[in-house]
Amino acid sequence: MAGRLGLCVRHSQKLLTNFRHLQASSRDTLQSPTFHPHLRRTYCTTKADTQDDIKTKCVRLEERSLVQVAGSDTIPFLQGLVTNDVTCLNFENRVMYTMMLNVQGRVLYDLLMYNLQRTPDSPPCLLLECDHSVVTQLIKLLKMYKIRKKVDVSSVTDEYTVWALLPGTTDPPAFVSDSGISVTDPRLPTLGNRVVLKSGTNLVFDCVEGTPEDYHTHRYKLGVGEGVNDLPPGNSLPLESNIAYLNGVSFNKGCYIGQELTARSHHTGVIRKRLMPVTLERPSSLEAGSALTSEKGKNAGKFRHAQGVHGIALVRLAHSHERLTAKVDSGEEVGMKAETPQWWPKDPQQA
Repeated sequence: MAGRLGLCVRHSQKLLTNFRHLQASSRDTLQSPTFHPHLRRTYCTTKADTQDDIKTKCVRLEERSLVQVAGSDTIPFLQGLVTNDVTCLNFENRVMYTMMLNVQGRVLYDLLMYNLQRTPDSPPCLLLECDHSVVTQLIKLLKMYKIRKKVDVSSVTDEYTVWALLPGTTDPPAFVSDSGISVTDPRLPTLGNRVVLKSGTNLVFDCVEGTPEDYHTHRYKLGVGEGVNDLPPGNSLPLESNIAYLNGVSFNKGCYIGQELTARSHHTGVIRKRLMPVTLERPSSLEAGSALTSEKGKNAGKFRHAQGVHGIALVRLAHSHERLTAKVDSGEEVGMKAETPQWWPKDPQQA
């Protein structure tokens, strides 16, 4: 009996050893997927495998378009037109968030600028990502200010596609190649990655195929405005749109169009209204610009846009902790609650 027991113990130990070797082999085999930007295939799936492994969502942003500005005078030309310091957009820093303002200091266009230089000595070539509905106006404005500058301005909407990679358990890939560029969103890391690819080139990454609704819901939950729906041209102020919080302005660069009001508000003023994420009590057809009313019937701001129950609004900070209401065309009230984003500083009234 003792001999049989010893044999069983030795046999169990051998099985346990083999099982451990099998586990180690499996871990070596199941490695994270790699990214090959030159391959023209996509590994996107329709849903995540498990709740613990939340995959990156890849979303094609068809409402965003690209304008190319190239030529030896590209940097000084744009430096006098946008809020951020374009000289910081270089071979190392590939992407920048900025805005173009009118002479009254109000927002015309919100832009993401990409540097496509392959080497530090290459001629400047920037892509300006904007709302697709303003491409013609943006090109017209740039050409108006061009004068004798050595720059070429053209639409490259048909040559590139714009994607958003919403963050999951693993970090989205970053790359610069002949086929495009993938970089962390300069506004907020929690927005994920921004990707610009040449038309016909697909993402090769273990991700879940998302929808534009997924992207807008994610963005609205964070409280980040984008495009003409959230930042109506000529009706939005850059600081109220959180441009300073989103790394979109330089207060140390030289003059640019619309600088005076922005600089004065920053150095001496107090911001009383800001774009904030709001959660509606139910989905509704509220129109952009609908007035918000506080619990005591006071003017509390303006509604901008929503995706389902998640939206964004310009809210007076004094009423941001109250239940707010707005009226649809039928006169029915829709309630909502504003939320203070975690990425804001402690004193959001400080300009």
